[in-house]
Amino acid sequence: MIEKIKSNLLAGIATIVPLALTVYVIQVTLEVTIWLGGTVAEPLERFVNANFPGFGLLSSLVGLLIVFLALIIVGALARNVFGKRVVNWMEGIFKKIPLIDSIYATTKQIIETLSGSQTESFQKVVYIEYPRKGMWTLGFVTGESVNESNEQFYHLFVPTTPNPTSGYFVIIAKEDTTPADVNVEEGFRMIVSSGIVGSHKNSIVK
Repeated sequence: MIEKIKSNLLAGIATIVPLALTVYVIQVTLEVTIWLGGTVAEPLERFVNANFPGFGLLSSLVGLLIVFLALIIVGALARNVFGKRVVNWMEGIFKKIPLIDSIYATTKQIIETLSGSQTESFQKVVYIEYPRKGMWTLGFVTGESVNESNEQFYHLFVPTTPNPTSGYFVIIAKEDTTPADVNVEEGFRMIVSSGIVGSHKNSIVK
């Protein structure tokens, strides 16, 4: 009974948290957009002496454009060497704070998975018997190679659950893998949710 309650609780958290975060991000984006729109509209209205129908909507669209441009600039800065150092420094601070570290890590994993930024390096998803025969898990193909006998192998990343940022590098014969019936993003959603989110059918053949 306790285990069932625990499972339902975790399933509820996995369902509510992404939805709540999405609603919160949308709310904050709209609030910032409206504020920026009003900030831009005041001097613009005085400068051009315009107050035509739809002027408020136009100013809000300008505010939204500013938000998008700011996000693009922040993203570009976060991808260069200096920006990465700043981001890593901030992440280090968050990871030292109890509870905040878990919230930040979970949020980051969800956003990266949904946005696809964490899946760009992977070609496709396969099933492999790991860590022992009879047990199956998802492997993400990162490359291929052949040996001297011209046998073909996959290079796989096998992520851990529910933190897909860590895992194992595996080289396995192609014949020992089974193509999965999910794409890379769907596979990562299954990993992050510990299998709660995902298809209830698979292509495994025993």
